[in-house]
Amino acid sequence: MAKRRTWREADGERVEGTWRHVFIRNGDRHFLTDLFIYADGMVDCWGLCTLDEFAEKLASGKVATVVPDGAEASALHLGDWTFAEPQRWVTADALLAEVHDTVDQLSGRPDSTARCRAAVDVFLADQTEENRAALHAAYTAIPEHMRVYALGDMDRQDWPLRVLAAGPGNTYTWWDDDEIVTDEAYAEALAYFGCSPA
Repeated sequence: MAKRRTWREADGERVEGTWRHVFIRNGDRHFLTDLFIYADGMVDCWGLCTLDEFAEKLASGKVATVVPDGAEASALHLGDWTFAEPQRWVTADALLAEVHDTVDQLSGRPDSTARCRAAVDVFLADQTEENRAALHAAYTAIPEHMRVYALGDMDRQDWPLRVLAAGPGNTYTWWDDDEIVTDEAYAEALAYFGCSPA
């Protein structure tokens, strides 16, 4: 979203923003619309609101992350359609976390991915279980649908992070399968970050 830039004026000041697509549920219809996100934590999705108010819209299904089979949808002045076998790629919680990350990015603060990368550095410098637990918490704070981008590596995706955060002998999920972190896999994950086992 960083390349999609917009802004609004608030109290005579320019507030930077960006946007993504979402569905608004209005009655039995779903409308494809834009969700505008601003650096001051306000969002506009059929009305300007706070992050807490946006969370309420998500919780109520007004902003829909689940669209039922057979639901009718519309894109203004573009067309109408009926969903057949819709698939969901993001949960309400993950979308809310993504919006929080976007506010952090627009405000110049570290987002969940940057906080996770910082936790990796702390763990690699001092490979304690306490630091691993902090790394695991930071990794799982990244919105699930955004984790594959955390390392900027489309070949390995987030595999090294998953393995490092789990630790040897523990389970992690990879492509919907539960895997055990072997010593070899753990050494490979450490090597990815240019480090050796402690």
